[in-house]
Amino acid sequence: MITLSEIQATGLPLDEHGAIAAALSVGRTKVASTPIGIGTILAVMAPYGGEFLNALETQGATNSNVKWALEMIKQATFDVGHPVTRAQLQDFADNTPALADGITALLAVALQPDLVTVQDVIKGLES
Repeated sequence: MITLSEIQATGLPLDEHGAIAAALSVGRTKVASTPIGIGTILAVMAPYGGEFLNALETQGATNSNVKWALEMIKQATFDVGHPVTRAQLQDFADNTPALADGITALLAVALQPDLVTVQDVIKGLES
């Protein structure tokens, strides 16, 4: 929800709803459900996608959650927008500095613009 203080911080006239919405939309993103597979990993994490998949395969030999995540990757149903998936990937990035940039890029695949609408601005002005 957009607040009156956010609207006022734009410095725009309060009756310029469209301009306010556009200004507040800049840089706003949200995480969306985004199923991916091997091709996306290889493309987004290049040149480290294969190394990432190999690391998962190695971990999957002793970790059943990773084993089944690999199956989801093979089926292109691995959702990088799911909060648990995102947390686990972030942990993996924190513990694997060589792959951290690639994992960050992979997490960014689930980011979409979070546009503020004129209706959001009007509601914010009413609050």
